[in-house]
Amino acid sequence: MRRGIDREDNPAAMNFFREGPARVVGHRGAPTKALENTLDSFDRAEADGADAVELDVRLTLDGEAVVVHDPEIALDGRRIPVAQLTMPELAAAEVVRGEFRGRIPTLRDVLTRYGSSGRFLVELKHGPSPRPGLLEFRVAALLAQLRLFDRAMVLSFSAEILRRIREVEPRIETCLNFDASTYRPTGRFWPDRPRGCDAVAPNVALVTARLMAEAREAGLSVHVWTVNDPEQARQMTAWGAASVITDDPALIGPAVRGVTGARPPLELVT
Repeated sequence: MRRGIDREDNPAAMNFFREGPARVVGHRGAPTKALENTLDSFDRAEADGADAVELDVRLTLDGEAVVVHDPEIALDGRRIPVAQLTMPELAAAEVVRGEFRGRIPTLRDVLTRYGSSGRFLVELKHGPSPRPGLLEFRVAALLAQLRLFDRAMVLSFSAEILRRIREVEPRIETCLNFDASTYRPTGRFWPDRPRGCDAVAPNVALVTARLMAEAREAGLSVHVWTVNDPEQARQMTAWGAASVITDDPALIGPAVRGVTGARPPLELVT
C-alpha cells in the first residue's frame, strides 16, 4: 500500500479508489502466501506491492468488529459461529487452514497497522448481530475516528447494510457487491443500488466491455473480483476498472500497471 498525501476528512475529498490509475487490491491480503484475513496476509500483500487490501468484517457476541470471512470457525473439532464467541474467546483461538495458521484480528488492529499508507476495501458480511445496525455503527465509528473516509470504501452484498452505514455516516463511500446468484432487473448489468452508492463490485465472470461502458456513463466506479490471471487483469484495466482485486498482488500488479491510457476520470453523477 503505497504512501500518499494525507488529506483532511472532509466530504468533498476524493476517495483513493475513485481517483488515479487502476488499483491493485489484495483479496483478503495475499491468501496464496498466508492465512487469509490475518495480519500476516495483509503484510504479505503490502510487501508484494498491493495498493490496498480487501477484508471481511463480522461481529462477535460482545459486539467487536473482527476480520473474518466465514460465519463459523473450527474450534476443538466443532464449527462455532463467530457471532456466538466473545472477543476473549476468539483472541485465544488459532485458525488452521492447510499449511497456514493464524489468529483473527480486530478491525481496529488492521486499520491502525499501516498508518497513513493504509488503503482498505472493507466488506461487511451479513449475519447475526447483538443488535440490528451494530455492525454498521462500529465500522462507521472506526472509519471516522481514524479519519479514513478518503482511504477506505465499504462494500457489501447487502444493499440494506450499505444504506444503513451511510445513514450513520454519510461521508463513507459505499460499493455494492454482486455475482451471478444476485438478482438483477431485466436488461440491467447490476442490482438496484441504495441511495448514495456510486460503485459496484461484480464478479469477474460478469464483466464485459459494455458493463464497464454503462458504468462509466452512470458515474460508477467498478471494482472487479477475483482476478488471478494477468491477461484478464490487463483486460479489466483497459476497460476502465477502478480496482482489480486479486489473491496474488505480486503476479497481477505488473499486469495492471503495464496498461497505459486506462481509466480516465469519472464524471460523477450527483
